[in-house]
Amino acid sequence: MLIESKKNISKFINIILGLCITLFSICFSVILVLNLTFIYKVSIEKFNLVKDTGVSAEDLMINYKSMINYIRNPFIEELKFKDFAMSSSGQIHFEEVKDIFMNLYIMMFISMVILILFKVIKKVLVNISLIKALNYSSNMIFILFGVITTMIVVDFSKTFVIFHNIFFDNSYWIFDPITDPIINALPEMVFMIYALIIIMFLLVEAILFKVIYYKKR
Repeated sequence: MLIESKKNISKFINIILGLCITLFSICFSVILVLNLTFIYKVSIEKFNLVKDTGVSAEDLMINYKSMINYIRNPFIEELKFKDFAMSSSGQIHFEEVKDIFMNLYIMMFISMVILILFKVIKKVLVNISLIKALNYSSNMIFILFGVITTMIVVDFSKTFVIFHNIFFDNSYWIFDPITDPIINALPEMVFMIYALIIIMFLLVEAILFKVIYYKKR
């Protein structure tokens, strides 16, 4: 009875560790892709953003990097674009986006700390296995990959709206090109490219976790 109870506790902890690995992987992938500014450079040409905005490719990159630096740096308190005006609701939306990314950093740090503490826990419950946790995480990511990919393929526009409704409790994310012309530099298709790259990173991580599991089990 005691042995069975220990096994159940160990399995539960392995699943929790798997969730931590999954959370870390998601946060890491999103933050990494956010910092790959060359993706936007490619998007400028692919989606004819110079024509749509009337701003040069070089200046579009300057504006984009200003946005990225604001979002990822907790010490930058105000977002200012070189070439685009911004409404108060637009400013609030970017503040909310910044809050989301700050929370991603926090969640990534917390999950990393839990995984580091894993070694301490393992001394108490020998059946806890990081390898098993990697397998659980791999399965979770595969499921997540399947669901999100299906949603994107079926109707990205609807998926885009769903995700905004989940993460934002207002409609400030619906920009008016007249008051917030930055939206012309950030069309929906740009977000789709970023979303696809993020889930591809997650897929690679899931495959890597699965390979490690089968080699080490």
